[in-house]
Amino acid sequence: MSEEDNRKRNAKAKQHQHHSNTKIAEREQFDHVGLTKRNAEYMYKFKQELSETKLEPEKQATKISEMVDELKKAQKRGVTAKNLYGTVTQKVELTVHPPKKPQKLTPMTYVIDATYNFLWFLVLFCFLYAAMFFINSSQASKGGVMGITGIIVSSIVAGAGMPLMTNLFAPGVKHKYNGIIRALMMVLLFAIWMLVFFGGTYIPRIINPITGPIVDAVIGVIGIAGILYMRHRFPITNGLFTGNRN
Repeated sequence: MSEEDNRKRNAKAKQHQHHSNTKIAEREQFDHVGLTKRNAEYMYKFKQELSETKLEPEKQATKISEMVDELKKAQKRGVTAKNLYGTVTQKVELTVHPPKKPQKLTPMTYVIDATYNFLWFLVLFCFLYAAMFFINSSQASKGGVMGITGIIVSSIVAGAGMPLMTNLFAPGVKHKYNGIIRALMMVLLFAIWMLVFFGGTYIPRIINPITGPIVDAVIGVIGIAGILYMRHRFPITNGLFTGNRN
């Protein structure tokens, strides 16, 4: 074996030894901070996987320090790192991509969400009644469909109530009332909407004309354009077919 080959082999051996020493040092880092052997092993693996992500080193160090402090308290109750955080991979994913904090329903977000939902209900009602005309025009003309005023009023009430109903049971939100009270409030909101919906058919035709399938379809298309604009322009947090995005 040539001298050059010996130098390369020695260099590789030193590199391997340095890598091994580094891993041992990183592993021992968690052996002397008051963690159990199992929790120390968890933290070592967590640090290894976290270092392979794009999370800033400062944030990585802060998170590791926080977890060590949490584990030292939790293990006194017999809780392991896996019990507390799940698997290492799950904890790394949650650290790199933390869940968004719930957004409170402010007057501004309420108006945006209510308007968005109003447009959706308007579109649904208009297309529904337009389809009814084409399927059975004689039945529709005899009162089987709602007039345009009834459609608009019903859509406004439904749109205004949807953010409130969604927020009543939104996860991560601190609710003022218990589950029973909130369930009763939801039933009340739904009852109000049903009253308005069925009451809309009794609005006099002079102020509540039946517009016909073509006009209904055109209004529906305009409503869809409004929905697309709002989705592009505003953050929708409580919307029909979007769920709760908090």
